Amino acid sequence: MKFRIIAILILAVFMFAGCAQQRDISELTIFIAEESGYAGNNSDTESSSEESAPVLEPEKKPEEPEYAEFFKEMKVHTLELEMEQKDWNFLLYNPFAKQYRTANVIIDGERYDNTAIRTRGNSTLKSAITESGIYRPPLKLKFDKYVEDRTFKGLDELALLNVAGDNSYAREYIGYEAFRVLDLCAPYVTFFNIYINGKLHGFYVGVEIIDNSFLDRVFDSHKHSLYKADNNSTLLTNMDFSVMEQKKGSDTSKTDLKYLTQVLDEMTLGEKGNIEDILDVDSVLKNFAVNAVLHNWDDYAGYYAHNYYLYLHDGKFYFIPWDMNQICFQWQRHFTDSDGSKQDIITPVTGGASVSQRPLVNKLLSVNEYYLKYLDYCEQLNAWLKELDESNRLNDIKDMLDENVKNDPTRYYGYYDFVREFSKSYSYGLAYFIHDRSAYLTKRIEQIRTENKNPITGLELIAS
Repeated sequence: MKFRIIAILILAVFMFAGCAQQRDISELTIFIAEESGYAGNNSDTESSSEESAPVLEPEKKPEEPEYAEFFKEMKVHTLELEMEQKDWNFLLYNPFAKQYRTANVIIDGERYDNTAIRTRGNSTLKSAITESGIYRPPLKLKFDKYVEDRTFKGLDELALLNVAGDNSYAREYIGYEAFRVLDLCAPYVTFFNIYINGKLHGFYVGVEIIDNSFLDRVFDSHKHSLYKADNNSTLLTNMDFSVMEQKKGSDTSKTDLKYLTQVLDEMTLGEKGNIEDILDVDSVLKNFAVNAVLHNWDDYAGYYAHNYYLYLHDGKFYFIPWDMNQICFQWQRHFTDSDGSKQDIITPVTGGASVSQRPLVNKLLSVNEYYLKYLDYCEQLNAWLKELDESNRLNDIKDMLDENVKNDPTRYYGYYDFVREFSKSYSYGLAYFIHDRSAYLTKRIEQIRTENKNPITGLELIAS
């Protein structure tokens, strides 16, 4: 009896020590769950038995809002802006102020008076002057800024892209379509002829902004932590966290984001660690695959480590893509003329970036299970790319855009520059890239599987 009492006391001491070590992480996990709107059933915190665990209903996908059909319809829309000339001039001559002005907006005949409008973007804003010297700024419409709870068919914000650098006008459209091939959340895209006080200003690409309406559409919530990544958003623990702009959430100290970087940092190469407790890994792997297959060098895994969002939902961060205007280029900054369609996908890192400085890549893809999923997603996307190459879809897109591009008074280059983007004989165009990329990836994916090596750890992917 005496020995049993001593043994129980020793066991209690060890259990108390273990609890003390885990308390900080447990409290942080509870905080993150509460911040994301999901804390489970904590009415009995002392009970940990399977019988007392909460039974969760299967996650229901939110119903599609009315604007979803507007975007899905393959057509060009009309967007008219009625505004004071002084307000339009302010946008033209003070573009980097990014201050809202007021306009009456008419979309396909439907009026939305007193809508907020301002310039937006970074590199596309800097390169908004066309060859003919006309200023063609990228714009943003906010329907509910001056009229409370007012939306466009449920959409609260719309980006109007000036397609600087994309002669095809179609890269954003195709890029976000790739995410939907993998059943991944991504903004909707459509096209607009924009008129200013009755005069045609230009042919623009319209993109659903990552804000309340997008989050409600995808996650059925918009009140939790949302971060937008600017340059150098590497997710290293020593990252300057100010580069991750907090768009939503009450925790201004960014505790949840810092916890994510901590968990990433503590992952042992080849092991999952606790990453699945804080990150929806599948959303990251699918993003890696899309950006690798379409050779998007302007993302997290590229030189600048930016152009993505993180949203905290049910206690986990989801990776959301943004800005696809640099996909499918045979040549662009930070890689050589011979890269492009033959850029390797052994990892998604490109543009001179270091794998070790991209912990999402380094740690996640070191896990064989995750790496094999990444390859599977690349293979699925390549099948879609091949179908895109062999079908008439690119020609359908070209036909839809053709007359609108021809009549665009502020387009950056000549109409012929648009036409040859869709010709497979033009080695720097969109169609050629897709054709050559598909042929290259078909062979390369097979080689990677045959080599059977994890590029991060050097170990076998599948045990022989």
